[in-house]
Amino acid sequence: MSSSDNYYNSKKFKHILTEYEESEKTGHPVFLDSEEFTDIAEYYHMHGQLQKAINVIDYAISIYPGAVAPLIFKARMALLKEGNAEKAREIAAEIDDKTDLDYYYIQAEIMIVERQEDEADDYLKACYHQIDEEDEQDYVLDVATLFADYDLIDKADEWLQRYNDDSQADYRELLGRILLGKGKYAESEKVFNELIDENPFSSHYWNYLASSQLMANRIHDSIESSEYSIAINPDNEEALLNKANGLYSLGNYEEALEYYRRYTQICPSDETGEMFQGVCLLCLNQLEEAVEHLKKAEKTAPPNSPNLHEIYQELAFTLSRLGFLDAALSYVDKTDQLDCDHNEMMVLRGHLLLEHGQLAEAQTCFGYAVKESGGSPHIFLRIAISVFDNGYLQLAYKMLSILKKSSGNKLQEGYSYLAACCKELGKQNEYMENLRLACHHSPAEARNVLGDYFPEELPPEEYYDYEKRKSKKQ
Repeated sequence: MSSSDNYYNSKKFKHILTEYEESEKTGHPVFLDSEEFTDIAEYYHMHGQLQKAINVIDYAISIYPGAVAPLIFKARMALLKEGNAEKAREIAAEIDDKTDLDYYYIQAEIMIVERQEDEADDYLKACYHQIDEEDEQDYVLDVATLFADYDLIDKADEWLQRYNDDSQADYRELLGRILLGKGKYAESEKVFNELIDENPFSSHYWNYLASSQLMANRIHDSIESSEYSIAINPDNEEALLNKANGLYSLGNYEEALEYYRRYTQICPSDETGEMFQGVCLLCLNQLEEAVEHLKKAEKTAPPNSPNLHEIYQELAFTLSRLGFLDAALSYVDKTDQLDCDHNEMMVLRGHLLLEHGQLAEAQTCFGYAVKESGGSPHIFLRIAISVFDNGYLQLAYKMLSILKKSSGNKLQEGYSYLAACCKELGKQNEYMENLRLACHHSPAEARNVLGDYFPEELPPEEYYDYEKRKSKKQ
């Protein structure tokens, strides 16, 4: 368990929670300090009871105006749930002690959410010179963790370099996360395996190990690690989500759907569970149900959610397949206001038009995306995949062959689609060459695109050798 898990399962916290809930029932006042009230709010928030959390915090602020902990909680809710940085800043301004470390952290977090990462870094460096020497190491670790939480891995790494004791578990955990963020999956896995050897009952460590394995495409190992975490705590939301993602990666959509449902039950205020339920149902061709869950995800997501463009994209795909082209295109329109790759969204628009036989209009969209992206190979690939998905195999083959040649055989994705084209068009030698490249460069894509040609239990890294053996027998 993480330290927070340990605390929320402790007798001390359970006693505090019982006291508060009894007070709610009887109307008798309860005597708790501001941090204890905030702990209760955090607990409710962790269990998806957002309104209860807000009620606790508002009550705490009414008793302890200017107290750090409840105001920080409320500011973070405004920032992360409402996407309202200005409101968060106004709430934080009510904090009496503006030398408290948490005050520094919330100011920096607001800057980060506003995409002012360098300003946040400069601000935190300036604050570092003002704090007591005895707080310096805690401050360094907290700041590094803050940047890691927002996937600002280089800044997290820079701050972690200031930490003096590399034997501490907190240091090593954060190091493992940074290695994971840098794509050094084997090194990250090594760190978390060592931590697990020391503390095998930490769901936290098992979850990070599962994430490392999932990113390294070791799907079965990732699922197994998630299962260890779930055995420790059946309601660990991160473990449920990791296992669901692993099952989804294997194409096991029905079982993945069940784990996404369990995640949603525990975290109803997080749109991720509803979103992936919708994606699984789309893969299972249960289109009306997919729309229902994706619309729930849209309603749940805060305005600044990084998931919104994917929710809109999946709704567009699903509504298009149901025959509602105008409704599908309206969701592409919604992405205009989001911070996403708008050239990719133009390719999506072209894909939907192509799906409905509007070839000239689709070609216009594709041409616009290529021009606006400066001839980006990534955009060209997305168009080729759209052409492939719509059944124009000869054209997809030509486009993917051009892309492969222009890249000098250095594509990281796309070989699976070219291999599929070659197989369907009877180009056996080219099929084998591109299958080999697909298995080496992008096994996850190979499973997704080529999996129907191979036994379900066969890892995609072995597709090429399997085909070679099969060819020799024929």
